Amino acid sequence: EDEAIVAMGIKHKLEKKGHKVVAMVTSGKEAIQAINEYDIDIILMDIVIKGDIDGIETANMIHNSKDIPIIYLTAYADDEMLKRAKLTRPSSYIIKPFKSSELNANIEIALFKHEHSKEVINSEENILDDFNTFISQAMPNADEYEIKDKLLNIFGDSLDLSYKPGFFEYLNEFGITNESEGEDILIVYMDWLRKVFEDLGISNNFKTDEYNMILEFSNCPWKDKAEGNPIFCLNCHAIIKKSLDWTNLEGKISRESSIASGDELCSFHFEF
Repeated sequence: EDEAIVAMGIKHKLEKKGHKVVAMVTSGKEAIQAINEYDIDIILMDIVIKGDIDGIETANMIHNSKDIPIIYLTAYADDEMLKRAKLTRPSSYIIKPFKSSELNANIEIALFKHEHSKEVINSEENILDDFNTFISQAMPNADEYEIKDKLLNIFGDSLDLSYKPGFFEYLNEFGITNESEGEDILIVYMDWLRKVFEDLGISNNFKTDEYNMILEFSNCPWKDKAEGNPIFCLNCHAIIKKSLDWTNLEGKISRESSIASGDELCSFHFEF
């Protein structure tokens, strides 16, 4: 928040509800410095702040390096700004002025959802471990490539049930249909993929040019396990491979790097 009086007022509201304010900053640059200096549970972010980057750009940069829930507090609510804010996947979006009870409720909900997402990550890890053991026992004489192909197909089939309905709901939120232009579908598809992997605790970023696109992972919550067990990387590979089929876009995907193959992080190359 770049208005000192407003910032002090918010700080007072938070402290009355039992929260501890570890930092108050006025720009995106200061916000990024603060997350590296303090142990932060949640960020309250005004959209219009000082400096070269606004609150939305700052939130996006933070998400690329830290897993911290963000709540927008803003006096602005035009459609274009809401659309930009939504793409950064905030925990909430509160319009000023607001009551202490409203702010506190949104904070508690955001913290609960964030903790729940960690439980999902741990649950996914246990499922993958158990599944790998099962496949190894069921196919004791199969070679590595045969097992990988089998797992990719199994994971892909399961995604039709677990992810496909939510994928098309997400497209519908942006008014995307089967008749939409390929570029429109691609943009929303990229955002959906980012959200899916962030929900799994994997920070990621797209690099694009006119014909190609590379999805790079900045971290992996299963890195230690994936180094000796390719099933974790295959799960991510299956999500990308299968969901690309749902878009009906003409293109192909290849895995550029993989933790399971000894690389530092995983990345995938899309060609259209």
